[in-house]
Amino acid sequence: MRAWGVWGAIAVAWLPAAALAEAAVERRTTSFLGIDAAFDGTYLSSGFDLSPWRRADGRGITFRLTAGTGLSRFRIDPALPDRVAETSTAARLMAGWREEGRWGSATLFAGLAMEMRRLSPALPDPQVGTRFGPAIAVDAWLTPADRVAVQLFATYATPFDAASLRIAPGYLVGRGVHVGPEATLSAHHGTLRTRLGVHVTGLTIGPVGLRLSGGYARDRGGAGGFYAGLSLWRHH
Repeated sequence: MRAWGVWGAIAVAWLPAAALAEAAVERRTTSFLGIDAAFDGTYLSSGFDLSPWRRADGRGITFRLTAGTGLSRFRIDPALPDRVAETSTAARLMAGWREEGRWGSATLFAGLAMEMRRLSPALPDPQVGTRFGPAIAVDAWLTPADRVAVQLFATYATPFDAASLRIAPGYLVGRGVHVGPEATLSAHHGTLRTRLGVHVTGLTIGPVGLRLSGGYARDRGGAGGFYAGLSLWRHH
């Protein structure tokens, strides 16, 4: 099965009242939309982040709600010629704590995941149905050197035992625009999917930010082909 993009979770975060009193706070909301297309299917996701008490130093609690759905075709057994169609839907309700400094920023999430998987034709596969369970995630933007940024997203969700890791370093080539390679590993109940490509992050059209990516994806059984992704976001 595809480990398309396992999103993160609800979080365990404690916000001391004294810390809020010591620093100015602001409310910030970010909405986002993602479209992912590969040789074997497509996936659409959307959501928003809400930071109701973001401090002046960038630290604070963050809530995240995401939902996504996708359709793909693949061989359930590499030895068989026939392909099956898979419909997957996922949702995450998350809360976490965000830290920020000269090193960059990172948010740690933990919470609840819902995943649904259906196959057509309806084969006797134990990894189908609708499941709920806990999940964790780390979403980080690291700045280890001047003009260099590293995007890191890691997540694990228990409903179908799914994990994903994406690392994407980038070099600043223009005003807020980073270009570089990216690598993604996705595991799902014993299967492994890998991606190697390039990304351009930080392009803008008016108030909307863009991320473009593309490269080569490889699935279980040796199947492979191209992939492309588009991410949009806007701060409110």
